[in-house]
This record gives sequence, structure tokens and C-alpha cells, in this order.
Amino acid sequence: MAQMTIPAMFEEAVRRHERKAAFQMKVGREYRELTYGDLYRRARAFASGLVALGMRPGDRVGLVAENGFEWVTAYLGLSMAGGVGVPVYYELKPPEIEDALKRAEARFVVTSAKVLPKIPERLSELETVFVIGDGAAAVEARSSLVGFLYRRPRARLLPFEAVAEQATPESDTALAAIGIKPEDLASIVYTSGTTGGAKGVMLTHGNFVSNVSGVPQIMPVGERDKILLLLPLHHAYPFTVEFLLPLAVGATVVIENDLVRVRDRLSETHPTVFAGVPALFDIMLRAIRSQAEAQGRGQIFQRGLDLVARVKERTGINIGHLVFRELHARLGGRLRFMASGGAALSPDTARTYYKLGLLLLQGWGLTETSPIITGQRFYPSRFRLTNYYEKQLGSVGKPLPAVDVTLIDVPEKEIYVLLHDEGELTVRGPNVTPGYWKAEPETRAAKIGEWLRTGDVGRIDKDGNVFITGRSKYVIVLESGEKVHPDEVEGLLQTSPLIEDVAVVGRNVRGKTQVSCVVYPNYAAVSERLAGNGQSVDERTVREIVTSEIDRLEETIAPYKRTVDCTLTDSPLPKTALRKVARELLSESYSFDVKRWQESSASLSLT
Repeated sequence: MAQMTIPAMFEEAVRRHERKAAFQMKVGREYRELTYGDLYRRARAFASGLVALGMRPGDRVGLVAENGFEWVTAYLGLSMAGGVGVPVYYELKPPEIEDALKRAEARFVVTSAKVLPKIPERLSELETVFVIGDGAAAVEARSSLVGFLYRRPRARLLPFEAVAEQATPESDTALAAIGIKPEDLASIVYTSGTTGGAKGVMLTHGNFVSNVSGVPQIMPVGERDKILLLLPLHHAYPFTVEFLLPLAVGATVVIENDLVRVRDRLSETHPTVFAGVPALFDIMLRAIRSQAEAQGRGQIFQRGLDLVARVKERTGINIGHLVFRELHARLGGRLRFMASGGAALSPDTARTYYKLGLLLLQGWGLTETSPIITGQRFYPSRFRLTNYYEKQLGSVGKPLPAVDVTLIDVPEKEIYVLLHDEGELTVRGPNVTPGYWKAEPETRAAKIGEWLRTGDVGRIDKDGNVFITGRSKYVIVLESGEKVHPDEVEGLLQTSPLIEDVAVVGRNVRGKTQVSCVVYPNYAAVSERLAGNGQSVDERTVREIVTSEIDRLEETIAPYKRTVDCTLTDSPLPKTALRKVARELLSESYSFDVKRWQESSASLSLT
């Protein structure tokens, strides 16, 4: 499969699973589905329509829309026509979306009626915008507005459903003649963060297909599996793991765009595999605890966790699936394993899921590597009968087959492999990007021969397991020469229910570097704790209780790693689409007002 293209991989799956459901999605009260055969025919017709509209191999097509049948149809169709997909997060601000499309020189854009107002009217390369949803109404309203402002629209607007109608016998013939090679570009995917500061990562058909070939060898996913897709497909992690991989093996994907409905989808669709990011698994864990407490069963829940831990420690046997069988039923009752990626998973979070009888595997990767580099292997018997995974806490597993990982020194941070047994992780393999879109200097800086610098600092144990300790550019080097990895301290502080968001940073104070943190407190947890102490909620009491909590937690780490001061903020810290703190967007100063904090917390709970 490694030498195939995405269309060829999909066509092979269609031959094996034509009548099987490829995607399912709840619309209103009913589930709709697309079989592999239906999806292929829709994608092929869309591709022919694109060719009839003048699309040429190599043209860039923006995808700025929510996950749905149209998104997957559009990507497969543009891929069949030799196009290059440019997925852009639909929640970005209009200038950020415009920047992404402009830099990619997109000729076509697929969007939804809801996102359409964010799409720029006048880009030099943009010719046609395809509108998903109530296309006719959206096109008519938009055309009227544009006609009033500009006399005529710069980009043509066309309902998504009308693209296939443009197909002709001539475009069908031309489509059949298009030859796509593994080394051809399949996507330009922007790295996390704001688009203006992000780089466009070029990923080929061969890059993606090699990753799709490697993942099942460590986390077996097959035609009997059903996967719940929650993460936006503009990111390489869900794109590969929850879109391309299931298509390749004949699995079924259930699409859901609203995190609030996660529990309903789990119980209704009975997925066997669930992939997410650490923030999502933390949210789910808090929801499980909150529900137990709301039912007056908080102490029983904790006693259950303690019982599982004692039995596991003494015998190696995991009885979590028995103690928490009601929870397993609410999660669909068929979960084989869950997978976490996109950011570092807290060992405490993983340990708690183990106690619940749920195997949560962790992987590591980058957009530049299509994206999976390593992953923990799936050993169900070891999970049920030994302490294997408890001993592997913190590990992101071993490299995929055909992928190599090694360590190099980071002199600018005074990190040397021979001295510290850690260094910057570098990777090579068929999944590694050829470079950044129209950014030769950045490409040269990222490569050392055939090796890609990941920017992640870590270590590799004698068995080949990789452990990530932080990002090289964010390592805080103190005057003493000691080094602090912000991720380690953040992971510790995030175990407190009083802390919603935290970022550990290095601050220069009177010529000396010190470890500091910015904290967005959890309003509900802090208010409850203060009420229990008989205290009112004001800036002084919030600051005291948060500072006291930080001091308590940091007693377990070396003194040089402890934060010297804490800054409170009344607004959530800036996040990427995968819910990681966007460090590049952190401010130098923050304010804390209790009323604004309460309002932001209420707003956050509704999203």
C-alpha cells in the first residue's frame, strides 16, 4: 500500500466493501449513511465536475467547512482530479482564513452556508466557491450583497450539489486520463496556531498512505471497527487516523461535530475505537466524576477506583470493566481501545482511564510526518492481566514500521545527549514532508539531510520507547544551568480541579530567568472550595487559594522547577484547534477581574 495514492487506496477499499457503510451521521432524529460505493460515485462525479469547471492537476482547493458527507466527498473528489486539498479550520477569523487561502493560491473553495461570510470576496487566484447546505439561498443572498458592494462578485458562487451536474462526457474522459503518482502533493496542511504564523506543510499521497499502512501494525483497526469522528478534519491527526485509515481498511466512521453530544453518540452508535486529544479525555473524565457526584455516588465511584488499583497492584489483573460496567455500557459497550494524540497526555489521566477498565493509548507525531511517528502497541491481554501499561506511563510508544527516530544535541539550550540522556528527537521515513509550501529557508532549517528536526525534546529507553519531555524552543534554561520543561510542570498543575488553563513560562526579572505561570482558574471548583471554607469569592481569596494549591502540588518536584510567581487571568488562554495552549499568543501581562472571570466561565461552559 505504501506506493499507492489516496484515490487508488480508496478504489481498492470500494472493491472490497462497496455496500458497507463508510460514513454515518445523525441529521435530526435519524442517522444517514454513505456506503463505500455511494461515496465513490459521489466523489467521482464531483471530480468530473471540477474538471469541467477548469480544474487542473496541481490546483489547490480550500476546504473550509464542518465535518460532513460533503467534506469527505469533496476531498476524495479533488484528489481524484489531481488537486491539492487545503483544509482550513472554519473557526478561524476571516483574515486568518483569507491568509491561508491566499498563501496557497487556492482556485476553488468548498465551504458551508454558515462559514460563507468568512470567505474572502476578492482573491487573485480564487475563481469558484462551492457552498454546502442551503446552497441556493446562500448563493442568492451572497450574490445580491456582493453585487451591491462590488457590482459583480470576484469569485463565482455555486451550490455544492451543482458541481457534479457540471460533469460532461468530455470531463469524464479527461478525468480518466489523469495520472496521479505517490510523490504528487495531496494536501497543504497548516501547522497549529494562527495561520499568519503557521507554515503550510506539503504532504504527498505517498506520505499519507505510508502512515495509513503503518498505523494498523501497532493499533489494529479493521473492517469490523466503528470509529467516532469528533475532531475537525483540517488537522492531520484526525484526517489520517479517522478519515483515511478507516477508508483503507473498510471501517465505518460516525461523524459528530458537537462535543456536547459525545455521550449520546457513544451510547447510540457503539463505536469500537475512539480517538481524541488530551483535553477531550480530561473533559470526559470530569463529566464522569461530576455525574457520579450529582447522583450522590461520588464516594462509591472513588472507592471503585481504589479497589481496582489495589487488585491491579497485587495481582496485575484489571477488574475495571467489571466494577464500572454501567459506565462501559453508557460508552457503547464495545470500545476496544481509545487513542490520544495532538498533545501530551497526562499520566494521571491515562492511569484513571486504566482503572475504569478503558485502555487509552498514546501516540506522537507532527503535521510534518503525516502525522504519526510513534504509538503505544495494543496488547489487550497485557492490559487485563499485567501492569505493562502502568509501567509505560508517559511513553508515546515506539516508531511505526519504516520510521526511524534518533536524538541530537541542542547546544543553544545546553542539552547534550551524552550528558543528559535526552536531546531533540529527529525522524526519517516515508511519512516525512518534502518541505514547506513556498518556504525554502524554513524547509532547510527543518532538515538535516534526510532527517527532520521535530523540535521536541525527549529520550528513548533501551526498548525503543520514546518519552517526550518538552519543546526545545520552550525549555527554560536557568542561570544555574538547570533546565525546566514547561510541559512537565503544566502537567502537574493541571491535575488540580482548581486550574482550568495553565502555561508555564520563563520570565526575565532584573536580569535573571525565573519560572512563572499564568493560570485561568476553574470558576466552579474555586467557588465551591471557597464556599466550603466559609470565604467569599474575590480577587484576594482566589489568588490565595490558587497559589496555595500550586505550592502544594509543586512540593513533589525539585525546587528549581517550581514557579516563583503566578499570574491570574480572567479569560481562557489562547488555544489551537486541538485545545493546546497557543504559546505564541500568550501576552506579557494579564488582568484578573472576578466579574469578567465569572462571565467568561459561563460562556465557556456553553461551548
